[in-house]
Amino acid sequence: MRKIILLIPVLSLLFGCVRPSDMQEKSLHEVAPATWSSAASSRNQSSESNRTFWVEEFTDPDLIKAIRKAWISNPSLLAMAERVLASGEDAIIAGASLYPNARADLSGSRSKRNLIGFNFPNGETSFTTNSFNAGINLSWELDLWGKLRDRRNSAKIRFKGTQAEYLAARLSLAGQIAKAWFEIIESEGQLRISRNTNFTYSQNQSYIQDRYEKGLASALDNDLASTTLSSAKANLARRNRAHLLSIRKLQLLLGAYPDGLMDRNDSMALPFLDSASISSSPTETLSKRHDLKAATLEVQASGIDLGVSQKSLLPSLSIAGGPGSRSGEFENLLEQRFRIWDLTGAMSQPIFQAGRLRAQIRKTKALQGNAIKNFKAAALQAFLEVENSLSGEQLIKDEEVQLEKATKAAESAAKISWDRYQRGVEGIFNTLEAQRRAFEAESRLLSVRKERILNRINLYLALGMNALPEKP
Repeated sequence: MRKIILLIPVLSLLFGCVRPSDMQEKSLHEVAPATWSSAASSRNQSSESNRTFWVEEFTDPDLIKAIRKAWISNPSLLAMAERVLASGEDAIIAGASLYPNARADLSGSRSKRNLIGFNFPNGETSFTTNSFNAGINLSWELDLWGKLRDRRNSAKIRFKGTQAEYLAARLSLAGQIAKAWFEIIESEGQLRISRNTNFTYSQNQSYIQDRYEKGLASALDNDLASTTLSSAKANLARRNRAHLLSIRKLQLLLGAYPDGLMDRNDSMALPFLDSASISSSPTETLSKRHDLKAATLEVQASGIDLGVSQKSLLPSLSIAGGPGSRSGEFENLLEQRFRIWDLTGAMSQPIFQAGRLRAQIRKTKALQGNAIKNFKAAALQAFLEVENSLSGEQLIKDEEVQLEKATKAAESAAKISWDRYQRGVEGIFNTLEAQRRAFEAESRLLSVRKERILNRINLYLALGMNALPEKP
């Protein structure tokens, strides 16, 4: 027994603290470069961030209301919140094993014994007995090696991980709502352009048909005008369909029935954005993004799990017992003279488990390696998202500038061409083509403005910036 007692601290040193090593912790952040490599980042980087909460940049109170509504009504987010609660209960369950387990027991039995073969007076051949037991049974596994404590700590860390995953999903939902919001605004603008296109082509067709009926325009001119008008009507139907899909997408994110009906201001325009001001470094992004926090916590928990599996090779010590009473009559259970107590201790040492314990150690070690590699993969994906958004920031802005020039020039060319056609110095084909280019340039300009907004939202999400304050 003395040798066993002396062996305990030695084994504690060997198995007591199994965690991800410093080298492993360091390797988690080796994937982070010192600065962003995109050319746009050098122009956009500044000493301080433009805003604490990125949704406020768009100065749209209705968008803020929509995001807050989604946070309390989106079923997928609510389901994840329930998962967080369940993970918290897992931590409580794991921690309960550190303390003694007590239960109150009450039992009774009645038995009959046969006396055949015994020559008792009066010829009795059997008798019955009653037995009643009551007591409090205590059981406690002593946490000699810290195994139970480690299980509790692992569950606590995973609870924090599910909280981080919930916050990541919450931020992602805010981004999806904002994107769907501006897609609806863009689709409304595209509808206005399509209606204007239809109105213009309808006037063209009426004017050319009137001239055709008077013999002043050819059949080719009339057919080209009719074809152009029909194509514009088909495009309007397509835009209406896309607009309806955008509304239903937003309704689904809001946790509402997707009936395609939404009461909102249809005259809203896409906001104009200033240049992004980025202050976060890659290392700071690792600490801000909730999904990367969850991946880091999983690495920590998997390291603790590895220690738990290794400690399963060590002996375990438990005690059990407690006070009670025993009697053949139920009413005697509360009397002092029938009181009893018992106390037992047990130590067990795994000897042969057919390789189960060793396999469990190899499994948890592999899971720890899996967690580390998953973190690196998630970090690289996060860096890719930031780099793509940073490089796209300037490229989309350049595209927007050129499309603004193209739109103005195309509108001017369309007016000149129509005037020349009315004066008979230019054919209808060139005039219709000039009008088509003007409407197409306007439509592309609206689309690229939306793409710039969506790219900005992707950048904020990739950097892990908060969407809104917790309280309005």
